[in-house]
Amino acid sequence: MTIELGEGAKLALLAQGLDQLDIGFTVFDGDLVLVAANSRFQQMLNFPDALCQPGITMQEALRYNATQGEYGPGDIDTQVRERLALAQQFLPHRFERTRPDGSIIEVCGTPLANGGMVTTYTDVTVPRQREHALQALSAELEQRVQDRTAELQRREAELANKAALLELVVSNVNQGISYTNADLVIELCNDKFRELLDLPAELCQPGVSFVDLARFNALRGEYGPGDPDTLVQQRVDVAMRHLPYYFERIRPGGDTTLEILGTPTPDGGMVTTYMDISERKEAENRILKLNETLEQRVAERSVELQATLETLQTSQEALARSAAKATLSTLVASVTHELNTPLGNSLIAASTCGDLAHRFAQQLDIGALKRSELIDFVAQMRDGSRLVERSLHRAVELVKNFKQVAADQASEQRRSFDLMAMVTEVVETLSPSLKRYPQELVVQVPEGIVLDSYPGALGQVLINLINNAYLHAFEGRGDGRVEIAAIDLGEQVEIRVSDNGLGMSQANLAQMFQPFFSTKIGHGGTGLGTTIVENLVNGTLGGSLQVESAVGAGTRFKIRLPKQVPST
Repeated sequence: MTIELGEGAKLALLAQGLDQLDIGFTVFDGDLVLVAANSRFQQMLNFPDALCQPGITMQEALRYNATQGEYGPGDIDTQVRERLALAQQFLPHRFERTRPDGSIIEVCGTPLANGGMVTTYTDVTVPRQREHALQALSAELEQRVQDRTAELQRREAELANKAALLELVVSNVNQGISYTNADLVIELCNDKFRELLDLPAELCQPGVSFVDLARFNALRGEYGPGDPDTLVQQRVDVAMRHLPYYFERIRPGGDTTLEILGTPTPDGGMVTTYMDISERKEAENRILKLNETLEQRVAERSVELQATLETLQTSQEALARSAAKATLSTLVASVTHELNTPLGNSLIAASTCGDLAHRFAQQLDIGALKRSELIDFVAQMRDGSRLVERSLHRAVELVKNFKQVAADQASEQRRSFDLMAMVTEVVETLSPSLKRYPQELVVQVPEGIVLDSYPGALGQVLINLINNAYLHAFEGRGDGRVEIAAIDLGEQVEIRVSDNGLGMSQANLAQMFQPFFSTKIGHGGTGLGTTIVENLVNGTLGGSLQVESAVGAGTRFKIRLPKQVPST
């Protein structure tokens, strides 16, 4: 099945392109009669050829779906009547439907300005299956984390109980404590300190030098292998810095691990606590061994999730490119509508001149022509020819601008162009569709700024920003201004697209470049416009993009581009 959009090689080529889309679509007019549908729609919903031809009514299509079980169990007449009544309201809608074969179709309907409805159908079965799989994996991982957390909490509770019992046994003191003054002399230490470090009683008395204690430890291997004097000096240097410290030390024999914490005091001394954490370290090692398999599974799941995210990103980029290409269809409709006026005027004028010439010839044949009638005939023919000439000149100018913009959009080729001329072509092409709005579009781009770049991509950026302003900036207002300006910066050019509209909150401003974020989803917004703009500016055009906005203060997009785009 082929879409029929009219005569002409370009329209035929466009129809073939639309017919190859991976997204199904239909267009119904205001009377709910089918105008066009592509092959993907027919394949996706298994429609027979007879129901995919222009002229088929919405009621016939709904009845076929109902008989095929697309709407589930129920009375077929009721199902058709309810859906037909809803369709006649021409409301924007988006929903998902699970078909009898288990596939899932996303249906999105958008009412047309002049009546009718365009509806797209997207097969989202695979993304939904992936979402369900991810949810199941997430639930499994969450359960494992909860189980491990409970185990850790249980072990921590056991350690806390042991510590509490130990504190009761030793009168709430389960740590070794020592205090060394600013002169590195021990003034205080408890029995637990002597016990943990296995020190002789004479080294655990007030007045003992820290240096003597350190030397005793170094000589018996407490600090590991090395020259005793060097080991002692290292510890003296650390103590003299008067800085807090924390470390763990395994005592000779490897059976005891001490947690040592030093805290400086205001008078220049140091309070040091010693705790036997051998049991805790052993428990941590056991937990680490238990978690080895869990960490391996988490790593495997992370790889799977990353692959899924990359696939979703690829799908998102492909959808963004499809949305960008759809702009060309909008330009075709806009220019086609605008051409009706000059061509219609030319046809009327030419027809009138033909009638005048016919009557003039009759009067001339019978010899009844008067001088006044001759003068009147010449004047009317002159006025008619002028009207035809003006109308055809307008049509030629419209076609000329559209041909250049369309060629740039379709070819995506790099070329040298004057910025003002390119902006003028884009604005002239958009003007037919913007005339129905009261807002003013002003261009302030100086002549002579020549770029060696991609006019198609830049045109796409400007079209999206202009449409974005008209769609979002002036809601509820009968006036407003959109301005396109440019500043020559030498090797770069700065293009500004600004409006004096409603502006944006900081929350919306922070999300505006996220794909599918829009305050107008379901009301003319796709959520892809600014994403396309950002990708084109930063990627294809090799530039940078900034946006400034505040509620009530309008919005300004600042685009900086190199005059000569870098080669890729």
